[in-house]
Amino acid sequence: MSVFDLKNGESGIVKTVAVDGAAGERLASLGVKRGQKVTAVAFSLFRGSVLITIGYNRLAIRKSVAQRIEVEV
Repeated sequence: MSVFDLKNGESGIVKTVAVDGAAGERLASLGVKRGQKVTAVAFSLFRGSVLITIGYNRLAIRKSVAQRIEVEV
C-alpha cells in the first residue's frame, strides 16, 4: 500500500521510499524515512496531490511521488 492509497486521516508506517535523486533527498531531509509515521491529511481536487503530516512537518507531494512511498497500516 502506498501513501496515495491512504484515506483522509488514515496513518501508516513508512516501509520504503523508492524515490531517487533530488526529490528523494528532499523527502529524507523533511523526515520521510523508514519507520516514521505518516498521515494523509487531504487530497487535492481530482486527486493530483496529497497533503501529508510526518513528524511536525506538513508537506504536499505529487501523486507520482506518493505512489512510490510504501506504507504499512
